[in-house]
Amino acid sequence: MTLHTMLPLELVLQGFDQEPEPTCEVWSGDVKLEIVPVAQGMGRIVRVLQCKLEDYLRPELTPGSIIYYAADNPNR
Repeated sequence: MTLHTMLPLELVLQGFDQEPEPTCEVWSGDVKLEIVPVAQGMGRIVRVLQCKLEDYLRPELTPGSIIYYAADNPNR
């Protein structure tokens, strides 16, 4: 793989040797998200896992956004 960038290599590889943050999967309505828990019932979105195509355009589902979520729904 070739990476063409103007950034210094140290900046590109920053954090590469660190362990990733623990994530979990939650449902927010009809959207399945991978999040990093930041507090009880709150999480930072890492990525959208399952949704309708138009849900990708919703600004509140942008990776990095903070969401509130309920306990896992056992019926899913």
